[in-house]
Amino acid sequence: MVIYFIIIFFMIVIDGEFTGLDPNIHSLVSLGAVDLYNPDNQFYGECRMWDGASYNLEALDINGFSVDDINDKSKKTLVEMIKDFDKWLKTCTTPQILIGQNPMSDIAFLKSSYEKAGLEYTLGHRSIDMHTVVFMKYLDLGINIPLDEYGYKINLDKAMDFVGIKGGEPKPHNALTGAKCEAEVIWRVMKGKKLLKEFKNNEVSEYLLRKDK
Repeated sequence: MVIYFIIIFFMIVIDGEFTGLDPNIHSLVSLGAVDLYNPDNQFYGECRMWDGASYNLEALDINGFSVDDINDKSKKTLVEMIKDFDKWLKTCTTPQILIGQNPMSDIAFLKSSYEKAGLEYTLGHRSIDMHTVVFMKYLDLGINIPLDEYGYKINLDKAMDFVGIKGGEPKPHNALTGAKCEAEVIWRVMKGKKLLKEFKNNEVSEYLLRKDK
C-alpha cells in the first residue's frame, strides 16, 4: 500500500528595499511581509545599512530612501531588524514558502542578512514569482499579455490592474505597501476574492470570479 502525504505550504508575501542589487556589497534597508493565510499578521521594519555597505543613487530613487535615511543612526541596525523579522516569522503558519514580485532578490538579501545576524535561514531556496502566477492566469483566460519593447510587461501596476485595482500601488511606497499589493494580487488570482481591507472598494475583475465561491 502506498500512502501519499500532501503538504500545504503557507505563503509569506515579501518585499524588500535595498541600496543596490548585489547583497555582497549592498544592504537591505526595509522589509515588508504578509502572512497570506492570516493577512492581518504583517511585518514592517526599516534599518540603516550595515557599516561599509555601498549604495547607488538609482536604487535609492526607486525605493524612496535618501542617503541620510540609509545612514540614520537612530534606526535599527540590519542585525536588529532581521532578528525582529525572524521572531515575527515564527508567528506565521508553517511550513512556509516565500512569494513576491522578485523573490530571488529578496531571498539573496535575506540570506546575506541572516548570515550577518548569525541566524539560521530556514526558508529554503524555493519561492513563487508573482509575475509567473499572473502570466499563467493570462494564458489560462486567453487574455493578451501586456507587451513593451523588451517583451512581456507584467509589473506590479499591470498585475494590480489585471485583478481590478486601478491606479497602481498606493503612494508613498514602502516595503509593506508593496507586500500588501502583491498579496492582494496573488489572492485574487488564486481565489477570485478580496483579501485586505485596503482594497475593499476595488472589485475583483469579473473574469477572476470563481463560480464555486
